[in-house]
Amino acid sequence: MEMITSQDYEEYIGPNAGKYLFNFAKFQQLHDGFTVTWHWPAFLFGFWWFLYRKMYFWAAVTFLIGFLPFGNFIAQIGYGMSAYFFYYRDSTAKIGAIKSTAPVGGASVIMRDTGGVHGWVKIVGLICFFLQPIWIFFMSLFFGGAFFFSFHQVMV
Repeated sequence: MEMITSQDYEEYIGPNAGKYLFNFAKFQQLHDGFTVTWHWPAFLFGFWWFLYRKMYFWAAVTFLIGFLPFGNFIAQIGYGMSAYFFYYRDSTAKIGAIKSTAPVGGASVIMRDTGGVHGWVKIVGLICFFLQPIWIFFMSLFFGGAFFFSFHQVMV
């Protein structure tokens, strides 16, 4: 496999590549080993950040963990501490695959298209952020009484 350069990472990462390269260097010094770093967007918006960065497996994992009571906050701390490492491993694997299969001179274009970010995630995330309270309000109007009634029957 070819050596992955800083320029390869820059082309793949897209926005804020410098911040990522700084942390990627820490993992490279440890021969691809883990060290704790902190990433605020992953901590605050785990699912959305993984989706924004095109890390679909981790987006699915965070989505499912979000349904666990109390485990979600603990997981958010884990996302904040390990997001750079997850992204380093993901981008390194994808860049390696691109460089080994792309035609000569075509890897740069493929890396920019495959990597980068989904700009639409910010818009959809904001829409969901504002729709969630409305959804909760209407669900409590329509089904709140049914919950209260069933709870009352259990207690009597």
